[in-house]
Amino acid sequence: MTMPDRISPDTASTQRACMLVDYDNLFDYIDRNATERTRPKYVINALLNSALHHVKQELKFNLDAPVAYADFASIGSADPEIQQSLYLAGLEPRFVPASLQSNASEIQICVDVLEMLQDREDVQAIFLITGNRLYLPLLKFCQRKNVRGFAITFQPPGISYSGEYSDLFIHADKFLNETLHAYPSEEESTETSTPVRPSGLTTVPEEVTEITDETALIALEIIEHFFGQYEEIYLTPLLRKLSDMFGDHDDPKVIVGKLNDAGAIWLEKRKGFPFNYTVLLINYHHPNVIAIHEAMEREDEEGYEQVESNTSDAYDD
Repeated sequence: MTMPDRISPDTASTQRACMLVDYDNLFDYIDRNATERTRPKYVINALLNSALHHVKQELKFNLDAPVAYADFASIGSADPEIQQSLYLAGLEPRFVPASLQSNASEIQICVDVLEMLQDREDVQAIFLITGNRLYLPLLKFCQRKNVRGFAITFQPPGISYSGEYSDLFIHADKFLNETLHAYPSEEESTETSTPVRPSGLTTVPEEVTEITDETALIALEIIEHFFGQYEEIYLTPLLRKLSDMFGDHDDPKVIVGKLNDAGAIWLEKRKGFPFNYTVLLINYHHPNVIAIHEAMEREDEEGYEQVESNTSDAYDD
C-alpha cells in the first residue's frame, strides 16, 4: 500500500505521529454493514493492527499511544471485551458520552487535535481512523498548521468532491485487504456461503502425521498457550503473534502451512465484511496436540500441588 508522496520512510524516520480512532463511528458503520456472523470488534482489530504496523514499521514514525474514542458503556453491551482488546493492542480507550450526544467522539477528537496542535511542536502527522466520517475541516486545519493529516475511512470522498484534498483520505479496505487475507487460500465462489463450523470436530483432517520440525512444534505450543481458549482462531492476530515470537528468522505463514500439512490444524474461510476472512482450528485428536495438552495438565497439577504444600507449611508454622 502506498501513501501520499509527502510521507516516505526516509523523511519520517525521526518524526512523531499521533493516531486517533473514532471507535464509535467505526463500530456503528461496521455493525450496520457487516454480515450477521461478523463481530465488529474483529474487523476493527484487524484494521487497527494493520494501520499501526504500517505507520510504525513501514513509514517509520515514532507513534504516540493511539487513542480510541467511544461510549464503551453503550457498545459494551454488544461486546464487553472491547476495552480489553484495545488495551492488549496498545490503544488507550477513552470514554465519550454518546448517549448524550451522538457525535460526541467526533467533537472530542477535534478538540483533542486542536489542543495538541497548540501545545506540541513535535507532532508532524496525525492519522484519524473512522467509519464514514471525513473530518475534512480538521484535516484542512492541520495543513494550515504544517501538520500532515490523513483520514482512514470506509467512505472516502470521490476526487470530484474533495478536489485538491483527495490525497488526505485512505480507503480502509486497503488495510483490511492486507490483514484479512494474510494467508493465501483458494478463491471461493461468491455464490457459496461457508457456514460457521458447528461444535465438535466435524471437519477434522482425515490424514495426520507426526510433527518433527522443532519450530513448528514450538509454534503449536504458542498457539495453544495464547489462543487455545478459542474455538476458532482468527488468523491475522495469530500470524502477528508468531511473527513477534520468532522475529525475522521464520515465516509464520510457512510454519502454519507445516502444521496444516501435518493435520494438527486446518484453515477455513468465513464470510465477513468487507472481505471474507480465515480462521484456524486445532485438531485435538492429533498426537502432538494431545501431548501438549498432557504436558500443560501436568504443569497445572504440579503448580496446584506446590500451592497446597506452601499453604500447609504456612498453617503448620
